[in-house]
Amino acid sequence: MQRRTNKNPLGSAAGYDTPGLNINRDTTTQKLDRTETQTPVTAVQLSRGKAESTLLFELSLLMQDLGRLASDLLLFYTQEYRYITLAPEVTTESPIMPQKRNPDVLELVRSEAGTVQACMLITAKLPSGFQRDLQRLKPPVFRAVELTIENIDIMAYRLSAVHFLPDNIVMEDDLYATEAAYKLVRTEGIPFREAHRRLADNSE
Repeated sequence: MQRRTNKNPLGSAAGYDTPGLNINRDTTTQKLDRTETQTPVTAVQLSRGKAESTLLFELSLLMQDLGRLASDLLLFYTQEYRYITLAPEVTTESPIMPQKRNPDVLELVRSEAGTVQACMLITAKLPSGFQRDLQRLKPPVFRAVELTIENIDIMAYRLSAVHFLPDNIVMEDDLYATEAAYKLVRTEGIPFREAHRRLADNSE
């Protein structure tokens, strides 16, 4: 990210230099304390959106993790699982079911991952040179940064209100089937495929 943003684009004009003007691009690079002058000049416009996309990509990965965590918590909160409880202050009251509390915020966190990822679509399939589409980059970038910071704070608070219900988390024997197959491989010296088939036949 810094490698891209620390280059000096000044003097490239619309992407094809400033013919007839005696501009020393290296001088502005030095005065602006940039690491290098961006060359060739055609690279300036072609690189627009790449720094933003790099930032958005990292933000989208983070939001993807938050979305997956939110999705897992939503599953564990369902009546069928009941692995966790959520404090009343991080849920909302159901408008029609008096006994029900809705994990709305987790659902919204899950959806925001898609919002951040969608911000990267502006630069897709643009031709070379300057395009007015690029002026639309800043709002989604700023919005993505704001959304990510908001959701990190939200999830940090939500996690502090998660309480596990150990009595509902039962480890069935089936969960240890792979371990049993590896044990057969070690003790009997048989291929894993055979151990796998033997345990599968016994479970039918």
